[in-house]
Amino acid sequence: MSTDRSSGSLESKKRRLMELVDLSAEPLRKAAFYSNEEAMAILTQLYQRWEHQRRRGTPLDCATEEELDRLLLIAERIEPEDLSAQQSRMLAVALYGEEVLEELRQRERKEKKLSEKLKRVLKNIFFLKPW
Repeated sequence: MSTDRSSGSLESKKRRLMELVDLSAEPLRKAAFYSNEEAMAILTQLYQRWEHQRRRGTPLDCATEEELDRLLLIAERIEPEDLSAQQSRMLAVALYGEEVLEELRQRERKEKKLSEKLKRVLKNIFFLKPW
């Protein structure tokens, strides 16, 4: 009986993921999801399993619950600013070619590292306890 519940849970997660990404009316939401490196790594594995199973069902049918949860989390966390960033990336690639995409990704990684360092410094400053 627990497999029925688990199966139902998996089916509802697949449906939710499809609603958030593939059935979304926002093309930039799809682009943001499919340009996420972690999502693409998971999807690549799913497609490999699906091919190995002679394309029975869909690639999502090959996903573990953990993989579905992770993909859902990525899809749910796409914010409007992510869409704006994706739009900027698409425009840059259209204007300057694919080479600029890697430069943009490197810049974003540097900005993220700097942001994380700044957060740690501020946390240390504001949460230091007096001796």
